[in-house]
Amino acid sequence: MPPFYGKLIPIMFSKDNLTRENIVNHVRKIYAENYQDNDLGVMERVLDDVIDLFQGLRKGYQACDTRYHNLFHTFQTIPPFVEMIDGWNRSGGVPKISKEYFKFGVIGVLLHDTGYIKAQGDDQGTGAKYTFTHMQRSVDFARRYLEELGVEYSIIPCILNIIRCTGVTLDMNIEFHSEEEKRVGYALGTADLLGQMSAEDYIDKIPVLYDEFAEAYRFAGMDRLNAHNSAMPLSAEDLLRSTPKFYEDIALARFKMMGSMHLFIGYHHDGSQNPYVEAIEKNINKIRQTAGT
Repeated sequence: MPPFYGKLIPIMFSKDNLTRENIVNHVRKIYAENYQDNDLGVMERVLDDVIDLFQGLRKGYQACDTRYHNLFHTFQTIPPFVEMIDGWNRSGGVPKISKEYFKFGVIGVLLHDTGYIKAQGDDQGTGAKYTFTHMQRSVDFARRYLEELGVEYSIIPCILNIIRCTGVTLDMNIEFHSEEEKRVGYALGTADLLGQMSAEDYIDKIPVLYDEFAEAYRFAGMDRLNAHNSAMPLSAEDLLRSTPKFYEDIALARFKMMGSMHLFIGYHHDGSQNPYVEAIEKNINKIRQTAGT
């Protein structure tokens, strides 16, 4: 195993300390260790703009009204993502993730669920109705926003591809511009699941997640979804009971399809620990015990 840059203490952010300040400090520390630069620049600007968007402070948009895929969920995705990139670089992974692609990735994380936000005048239901289309909506918002921000046109497609690695289903036909871009995108797709399933309150929030799915199914139309083999859970309890199977049969397979990027978080810590996987397995075991699966 390649030598580390220095021993790091494993960090798992709780729902009480996953704040803007703590996230910025965590990202800055990893950014500085990898690239000898303390200035987050555009990353911090995008963070603040996304906070404003979710809080309803951006012109033309309503405040986020989804109870699960909200600003807190976006925050949950950031730590495992930056730790994964750091771990990849520490492991000697090729290509090394450059300073530029680290930025692209963080921006992608921040924008990846903006598709849940409703425009002014969109008064039917909540943003959860866009569950099955939110990834493309996020890509569309990101394109407009990044152009307004003045990001170079040649960079925007890279960030959009990174965002495309999220969503309900994984698109394996994304035309990446480079292996580096693909690795960063797969890190985001992995962190999206790791962040939410490792949360200490994940089990408690499954009924909220079910409500979002139920609204999305009603909005999209059951007949159309059934034609695509998309089955709606019968109840929140049904979704809870199916979670261990989802993790073992779908999430783990998805991690593997995305290059097993989750394994590199161990390099960020002490070479073996992956607190996110450990927390997920703890949640899965608890579900098995309580739901009898």
